[in-house]
Amino acid sequence: MQQQQGKWAILGDPTEGALVTLAGKAGIEQDQWYSKLPRVSEFPFSSERKRMSVICQIEAVATGESSLTAIDPAITGFVESEQYLMFTKGSPELTLERCTKIHLGDKAVPINAEQRGQILAANDQMASQGLRVLGFAYKPLIEVPGDGSEDTSEVDLVWLGLVGMLDAPRPEVRAAVQECRQAGIRPVMITGDHQLTAQAIAIDLGIAQKGDRVLTGKELQLLSDQELDTQVDLVSIYARVSPEHKLRIVQALQRRGRFVAMTGDGVNDAPALKQADIGIAMGITGTDVSKEASDMILLDDNFATIVAATKEGRVVYTNIRRFIKYILGSNIGEVLTIAAAPLLGLGGVPLTPLQILWMNLVTDGLPALALAVEPPEPDVMQRPPFSPRESIFARGLGAYMIRIGIVFAIITIILMEWAYQHSHAPGYQGHEDTWKTMVFTSLCLAQMGHAIAIRSNNRLTIEMNPFSNIFVLGSVIVTTILQLMLIYVPPLGSFFGTHTLSLSELGICIAFSALMFVWIEGEKLFFRFRGKKNV
Repeated sequence: MQQQQGKWAILGDPTEGALVTLAGKAGIEQDQWYSKLPRVSEFPFSSERKRMSVICQIEAVATGESSLTAIDPAITGFVESEQYLMFTKGSPELTLERCTKIHLGDKAVPINAEQRGQILAANDQMASQGLRVLGFAYKPLIEVPGDGSEDTSEVDLVWLGLVGMLDAPRPEVRAAVQECRQAGIRPVMITGDHQLTAQAIAIDLGIAQKGDRVLTGKELQLLSDQELDTQVDLVSIYARVSPEHKLRIVQALQRRGRFVAMTGDGVNDAPALKQADIGIAMGITGTDVSKEASDMILLDDNFATIVAATKEGRVVYTNIRRFIKYILGSNIGEVLTIAAAPLLGLGGVPLTPLQILWMNLVTDGLPALALAVEPPEPDVMQRPPFSPRESIFARGLGAYMIRIGIVFAIITIILMEWAYQHSHAPGYQGHEDTWKTMVFTSLCLAQMGHAIAIRSNNRLTIEMNPFSNIFVLGSVIVTTILQLMLIYVPPLGSFFGTHTLSLSELGICIAFSALMFVWIEGEKLFFRFRGKKNV
């Protein structure tokens, strides 16, 4: 505990801080007892034992005092002639198993079966309220036990009592769990806490429902891999588990074809983090070993951040596919159009290399980059996840690009044929290569309509806010203005090899270009009528 700006703040482990706070409320000050019972050794917590112990030297003995009352009358009943006290805390059930006595009043007396039953019942009652419960015991010692002697030292303990603490989930976690379920993601709780504590919290958060099975570490230990495989799709709460159990759960889920993201913070969580498809280490409470074994580090230790990252990942992936749809769909149409001109006997290709470069860098590039920052669609977290092993062209994307490319080419080829005949008609006042400028202009403007329509796979453009992605709107406006400048600004026209179009010719180019937009919007209506999702 540390005082900051007139208030006490907890530094370090929150569980230890809660216990220090509880002791302070009872008038037991941490600083005073550090000097009365200085710590000389400890048995650190382990997930196998589910408890830890500290060995303290009695200060009166260390300083040669003859009476324990020189320290504090409250501890005179703890010891007789021993020089040390070992204090143990951990899982109530496992700690109680190691106790042979119970401290009542000012002395330790043998514990009986009835008292054990009362303690376990109290533990269950507290745990069912969602409290994390710790059991406390002590043992007088003549000497400091050696390292590695936990099993032989933590026996014949004297039971002290239970402490329950509410490790309340953050307010945003409940909404995050609900969002997971809507997104087709099944959250699973794996904890070392009591099964009733885990069940109460899981029900409160929406991870499980009343009556759902809770699988404990002892039960899991008895299951074969095949039996566990049949259970992992049915169980959402695992309690009193050890790190090796976490690894088995991850492996069982993966054998069932599930894509597993695993969170952890301890050294022993490293194998499960490494095994998971995505290992997520806690950035605040996580150990260096868990961080090294993970794929991601959660800087704020907040489950809701994982859900937010999942949403952002879906948006990024959707935008990558949208970028590819736009670029390749348009390019297929351009290639087919350029290739068709000689086959139709129109006297060469309609575009110069410089004009093709212009389309690739400006007409294609600017809107494509703007589409890459398209905000999420409303249903981005209301659909099941796609397979992480799918091709980028899966779910009809490849067919879409070919289909749109062909439609793009057909529209432009029809315009090209008409424009060629128009510019070579008797009495035509313009340049005979005006048809090439019309093709060039139509290709560029059609891609603007493509960029606007492709912002959503299923929503019509009129159903969307045009200003929700100002980059697309801005790129379309800027690119259209630049394209018109190539036609009507003489120096640019001379450089790019274009010719001035009459208003009627420009209108025809715009009309044919708009057909690309109309086609894509019509596809959305078609898929909506069929009750299917577009790609």
